Amino acid sequence: MNFLDALYAIEPRVAIAILLGVSIGAYTLASNLAWASRRWTLRTDRLGRFALWSSTSRLARVIGHLARWVYFLLLPWGTLMLGWNTTRALGIWRMDWFSTAFAFAALGIGAMLVVIWVWRPYARTLHPHAIDETGWYWAGQIVETLYQETHWAFYRSGPVMWLADFYWGGLFGLSLTLLESWSDPHVRARIDEVTRADAPLWRASLAIISTLVFILTQNSWYCLIVHLLLALAIRRVIGFPHARVDHA
Repeated sequence: MNFLDALYAIEPRVAIAILLGVSIGAYTLASNLAWASRRWTLRTDRLGRFALWSSTSRLARVIGHLARWVYFLLLPWGTLMLGWNTTRALGIWRMDWFSTAFAFAALGIGAMLVVIWVWRPYARTLHPHAIDETGWYWAGQIVETLYQETHWAFYRSGPVMWLADFYWGGLFGLSLTLLESWSDPHVRARIDEVTRADAPLWRASLAIISTLVFILTQNSWYCLIVHLLLALAIRRVIGFPHARVDHA
């Protein structure tokens, strides 16, 4: 038996559980290393020079983008190719588009109205210095949205298969997403500082809305549509100011 045959032989639910654990562990390690590297750049030894290179080099940025592509897209795709996951659990195939269309429209419109109602006064009155520092132009923002929704669908797919239930599986997947996010010291630091708490709270809001759409429709494409509308249109209506970012 070669290595590929051994991978095919792993029981799918066990394989997904291992991969989800590895994924959360990798995110935790990377985010904590990134947090620590801010102090390493002040050093003059090899570690300090490497930390400075990793934060300023164009090659390092390219490697970082490739790593994110592998993490967010290639990993879920690999589970499908190995038979560990299903398109149904991911919510990307064999969905009933028509019977859930009304629920999707009602929830999508309601979510947008609630988001505007909650976030507009937060951004303009209570939190006037909230800055959108993502630096993503519209095409890049679409890619980032695709990354997030694919990641969340992957985290839901395991619990959906384990529990054979889209409701509890969706909530379990949301809890894994929030747990992973909380393992990032950047997130914890921003939550503790009111003037920077908007970024993690915004992502949490999108994750919750995506989960609700998935539970009602079992369709990750609907989740992506709502997410794109919120990220590309509603955020501007809310009124977060933008930092100038050099894309050169």
